[in-house]
Amino acid sequence: MLPYTLVQLVEVSLFAGVLIYGVLEHRPSWALLGGGLLIGKAILNVLAPEGGTVLRRSLIGYGVAALYVAAGLVAIRLVT
Repeated sequence: MLPYTLVQLVEVSLFAGVLIYGVLEHRPSWALLGGGLLIGKAILNVLAPEGGTVLRRSLIGYGVAALYVAAGLVAIRLVT
């Protein structure tokens, strides 16, 4: 297994752990963060066939994820 693949698997496991923690402990902000991190990782990998550096794809993926988390936090604030 390539080191890059191993690092990605560890990242996804940690991000999923954050999501599960948020759900099990009834902490919507943590669940939202875990979901956002997973969305960022997914976008980073979806953009791989398009080319570009890992840095560029990461900035795009995690930038979109940051917008998702920010909108979710606003929604949580309005609902609770």
